[in-house]
Amino acid sequence: MDSVKTKLDPTRFRRVERPPEPVDVSYDRGTLRRVWASLRENRLAMVCLVLLILILAASLLAPLSPYDPDLYDLTNKLSLPSLEHPFGTDELGRDYFTRALYGGRVSLAVGFFSMLVSVTLGTIVGTVSGYVGGVVDMVLMRILDIIMSVPTFLLIIIINAYVSPGLPTMIFIISIFAWMGVARIVRAETMSLKERDFVLAAKNLGTSDIVILFRHIIPNMSSAIIVAASLSIARAILTESSLSFLGFGVRLPTSSWGSMLQSAQSQILYNPLLAVFPGVLILITVLSFNVLGDVLRNALEPKMVK
Repeated sequence: MDSVKTKLDPTRFRRVERPPEPVDVSYDRGTLRRVWASLRENRLAMVCLVLLILILAASLLAPLSPYDPDLYDLTNKLSLPSLEHPFGTDELGRDYFTRALYGGRVSLAVGFFSMLVSVTLGTIVGTVSGYVGGVVDMVLMRILDIIMSVPTFLLIIIINAYVSPGLPTMIFIISIFAWMGVARIVRAETMSLKERDFVLAAKNLGTSDIVILFRHIIPNMSSAIIVAASLSIARAILTESSLSFLGFGVRLPTSSWGSMLQSAQSQILYNPLLAVFPGVLILITVLSFNVLGDVLRNALEPKMVK
């Protein structure tokens, strides 16, 4: 039987080629791209970012104001807002807008430097506790539980009553009671990271514990630390404003938003704007940091990144 040979016509087949991928397509977006994408998707976050930048810039440029924040002008006291005095004047005739700018410098400085101290201390304690484990972890966590079980604000008031008031004192007092939450977050992240393959490989290669902590573990939980830092600034500003409102803040005549609220109590019935302006500034600043903290959490948390 003759074999049947089939002759194929090559013109009947179409060549299929894989289309080239666009140059700008990246399946692994960088950190800044993820943060920017989260900001663009959240209009409230963009508004908060713009307002926060304006407040920071205005506070840093406060010395450009033509008025002295501590200069009395009793002939022009309690004047209403005008072009000459955008926020009016207080009961001593001082320009209220200038005092708000200088008060923002104090409140933001307390929030920023308190964040640095509390995040540094919390990162060190949390990393050591989570990495070493055992008795060290148990002792550090029990100390942390004892401190957190005591009303923090009450302790701050008591300590502040026995030390000389001032900006460094305020930063120190707020910092020593603000690191516990950061330590808990960092401890949980450290306990997860120390079981990863790259850490186990570094241990088997003889890498020292200090190098593993500062080269492998802490950089890999930087996103959680950044989120905790942004929220820590908001809490520090709110704590400073509360202490200044109660009279335990910076020394007069230095102004902060909390001390401006405290001074406005006596004039609340006659000129409520004296309390509205610093109150709104505190609200906007704290709300902005909280909203941006949520955006950073969504952008930097690996489990939430799509």
